[in-house]
Amino acid sequence: MFVQFAELPVFDQDRAKRFYIDHFHCQVVADVSMSQDGWRWLELKFPGAETALHFLRRPDKTSSKDPVLVLSPKMSRRQCKSSLQTR
Repeated sequence: MFVQFAELPVFDQDRAKRFYIDHFHCQVVADVSMSQDGWRWLELKFPGAETALHFLRRPDKTSSKDPVLVLSPKMSRRQCKSSLQTR
């Protein structure tokens, strides 16, 4: 058993999609229209992960009190920071 997807609230799906593809090399699993206003069911998968990331419509500009997504790479913090800085 595994978690199929985790939800992340966003304002702009296309901007979020570009960010996760460009910075984390995610692959699109699903991109299907859900409504006439252009909102879509959009899922991305991280390389080597079973769980996909699903973008929800963020209801307002209020900041979340808690983290909504915590990435845990299989490398040290120093290696992760170095990897992100070179991208």
